[in-house]
Amino acid sequence: MANRHLDAKPNPCTSPGEMPPLPIINWSSIQHQAPTVVDLGDPGKDDPLPKADIVVMTWTTAEWSALDHVFLHSDSERSASDNSWQDAWHLRSNDQPHNTFELWGKYRMVEITNNGGAVRKVLLFKANAHLAYPPYCTGLMEMVGLLLDEAKPDQLYSIGTAGGSSLRDKLGDTVFTNAGHIMLEKSENDICKINGKTVDGEWFPDMSLIPTVEGNLLFPLSKVVNQKELDYLFCKMVHDPRHGDPAWAKEVSVKDLVNAALDPAHLEHPQALNCEGVPLLTTDFYYIAHGDDSTQYSVLEMDDAVVGLVAKDKGVDFVFVRNISDPIVPDKTQDGKKISDEIMEAWSSQLYLRYGLYTSMNGALLTWGAIAGEDC
Repeated sequence: MANRHLDAKPNPCTSPGEMPPLPIINWSSIQHQAPTVVDLGDPGKDDPLPKADIVVMTWTTAEWSALDHVFLHSDSERSASDNSWQDAWHLRSNDQPHNTFELWGKYRMVEITNNGGAVRKVLLFKANAHLAYPPYCTGLMEMVGLLLDEAKPDQLYSIGTAGGSSLRDKLGDTVFTNAGHIMLEKSENDICKINGKTVDGEWFPDMSLIPTVEGNLLFPLSKVVNQKELDYLFCKMVHDPRHGDPAWAKEVSVKDLVNAALDPAHLEHPQALNCEGVPLLTTDFYYIAHGDDSTQYSVLEMDDAVVGLVAKDKGVDFVFVRNISDPIVPDKTQDGKKISDEIMEAWSSQLYLRYGLYTSMNGALLTWGAIAGEDC
């Protein structure tokens, strides 16, 4: 919580330096070409979405930037502060008399030639409706329904950042799954009657090209995570005027918060984790794992299982591709003392804000790999 005393103090944290941009993608290193941009003209916000073979939808600004970089602008570097590319995206709105929110999102289209020689039209969609915000589950489900009804895809990929559920999930890794479980707390979501539901998909993408993408194109988080970086993030967490507390520095240290999922020595080779059939956990609140209480889930996030319910109802194959932007946080110090939920959440938030753009690039690249790897 912010307070005037903290707001008035200068930030004592010294940044280790400017973060590097997302790099140019060398498609020729894997004998492939970048996706081809499809010119959609100048559609109006109420015009139906174009037909597509595949929809790839994502959520936050960092995820959106990484999606744009990989699928549309991979021939140039991308800094975190650059948002000039957003103007080229088209708005699909629900600006109707009975609606108070100008949703649903923004979109562009590319073509990808897969390993089977087929040219696949891929609609890229930046979603603006979320389970945890107005208009909550009704808006999210209506948005996904409209997306599928208008674009009429065979397959839907929902991709983005997520929290790790175990030490297996290292910063920069990416989980593929086709199942999800829903756990809700907000009363605004009671109307949809989906709390406690689990969705299972029958389809899973071709993973044959994934090892090639892993070995040649992914961004190693060891390039940006080091001891100076972690010390800086700890300082930022403690002195953050929004929710930090200098007293935390007496309760925990950086060593207490760095585990195998965040250790820079373990971040040199990001991986795709095949979790077919293992449900991710979708919540409408910030859920953070404690110890091994979430190992039954493949990953932790806040929309996908609901997306899967709508897709399954409409007969559209779906898969969730979630990059690990905030790995599991230790819940005990090295000498066994409990770490508070406030500290765990604050540390998790710092990791996401600092590294989410890079982890999202890995998720977008692996999504491309799954689409391009199809042999039919």
